[in-house]
Amino acid sequence: MAGSASRKFGRIDPFILFLVVPMLLIAGVMAWGGLAWVGGVVVVFALLVLLLDSWTNRPLPFEVPEDDYDYDEPPHQGGRRY
Repeated sequence: MAGSASRKFGRIDPFILFLVVPMLLIAGVMAWGGLAWVGGVVVVFALLVLLLDSWTNRPLPFEVPEDDYDYDEPPHQGGRRY
């Protein structure tokens, strides 16, 4: 891992726009209605949501093997299976 820089942020999930776009619309309505400071607070929260989403989608610092999720069920010994 020496010499390789790990990225701190990843791609933004497109579904987060279902949350962020309405927040920005509300911020615009607040600013237009004379409550610009409330709109500014909503914009800051929307940016924090985007930042948190990008941080949680950052790449893993290690490689996951292809067969990591293979699981062989133990053989059935008879009797009931619950």
